[in-house]
Amino acid sequence: MTIWIKELLNQLDENVDEPTRKRILGGCGAKCPFTHLPDEKLLEIKKNSRNDLDFLDNLISQWRVVNEDGQYYVVFDRCYCPLVNEDTDGASKTLCFCTLGNLQHKFEIGLNQDFEIDMLKSILSGDDACRFKIKLKN
Repeated sequence: MTIWIKELLNQLDENVDEPTRKRILGGCGAKCPFTHLPDEKLLEIKKNSRNDLDFLDNLISQWRVVNEDGQYYVVFDRCYCPLVNEDTDGASKTLCFCTLGNLQHKFEIGLNQDFEIDMLKSILSGDDACRFKIKLKN
C-alpha cells in the first residue's frame, strides 16, 4: 500500500499544480480516518473552554499544540500518517496537505474566530519535525 500511495503522490506532483494538490489533499484530510484527536473530543474540550485562547491552552495539555511567545503551533515529532510512516523515504510532502486539511477541520470545530494554518516544516520535506502555525485573525 505504501508504494501505491507514494506513486499516487508522485503522479499528483508531476501532473497537478500545488494549489490544486493542496485543495484535493486538504479535502481528504478533513475526513481522515486516522486522526489522533476525534471531533467528539474536540467538542468536549471546546465545551470546557472559556474562550478561544483557553481552548488552545487546553489543547496543549491534551494534544500536540505548543505556545511559543503567544504564538500557537501544532508540532509532530515524526510522521504519524499510517499511509507512509513506516517508510517515509521518497514520500512526497504533498501528503502533508492532508494533515493541513485535517488541522483546518479541527480548528474550525474548536475556534469561534477566523484563522489560518500555515505549514512551516514537514518531515516529508526533510525537516526534523512537522510544524503548523495557527494564526488567529482577531
